[in-house]
Amino acid sequence: MGKKFLHILAFALLLPVAAMGQRSQELTFGWGGTVLLSDVGAAGASLPQRSNWDIDYRIQAHPHYAFHLSYGEGELYASDAQSSWKERQQRNITVQTPYRTLSARIEVDYFEQRIPSFDFQHSPYLFAGWGLMAFEPQGYYQGDWINLQPLGTEGQGSSASPEGLYGTRARILPFGLGWRAQLNALWVVKTEATWVLTTTDYLDDTHGVYADPARIQESHGDAAVFFADPSGLSLPVGMARGNAQTQDAYFTLNVGLGIHLEAFMEKCSSFLHR
Repeated sequence: MGKKFLHILAFALLLPVAAMGQRSQELTFGWGGTVLLSDVGAAGASLPQRSNWDIDYRIQAHPHYAFHLSYGEGELYASDAQSSWKERQQRNITVQTPYRTLSARIEVDYFEQRIPSFDFQHSPYLFAGWGLMAFEPQGYYQGDWINLQPLGTEGQGSSASPEGLYGTRARILPFGLGWRAQLNALWVVKTEATWVLTTTDYLDDTHGVYADPARIQESHGDAAVFFADPSGLSLPVGMARGNAQTQDAYFTLNVGLGIHLEAFMEKCSSFLHR
């Protein structure tokens, strides 16, 4: 991920300590499922294919607004074998994509929230934000999942295409809706549905057209040729392999359990000074 990303993550994890006592704050662990929305696989909504998790710091200074800083990891998956489109079934691409994200977002609560509260309160909410993503598309080859970006499956980085290898970093725009409940002084639960727009079309390693397999093999080897055209039909060079006019997106559905930090620190203080 690089040193910069790790430094930002460290700052995100230390922020609650630095801001302690100033606002109503929570730290939540969430887990759920993911759906890849791309050129590969089912062409519409589908059930979650892989899982994800996140750590979320929430600070509230207004009865209807809150700020979140989150770090998450997960995996996306799509397979043309699950599509109802004959063209995709023939193309036969399958991809899994581990990813990591760091994001900030604003939450708007429907019901007014007491700040801080040590009693039950709840609200549905909407949210939107901005973040960064690191991802690594993978394909299954000879009993193992291997990274696809270095293989240049559409001729990138070889004489078959003027394009270099694509980047595996992107900006993201997460938005969605959720429901949060503070059960008592300490415990918080939530559930969220999140749509994530990205600035990349390579979450599925599929973007442009089929390239010359001989030139791909010359530069990147047999595995690259296999993933360039897994149909086994030797589809024509120049034929569309993906839709270069759209960017990839994904969907997550999560539940979370967290602690109210003011109450947690009070309990710690009481325990230490008994």
